[in-house]
Amino acid sequence: MTTIMPGEKNLRNAIAWIEECRRDNPELHKLMAQASTKFDLTPPEELALERFYREEAESR
Repeated sequence: MTTIMPGEKNLRNAIAWIEECRRDNPELHKLMAQASTKFDLTPPEELALERFYREEAESR
């Protein structure tokens, strides 16, 4: 996982929640959509969330 965490609290919480849920549900895109609603992410935060996981996948 990328070690740099975004500064926005909602975004940090969404990433933490996704990582916790990924153990039981590996469908990342569904989890990202759920996290967006659950943590009331703004459009820029949603883009940052997508970028965070894209960079994570590229670093593997």
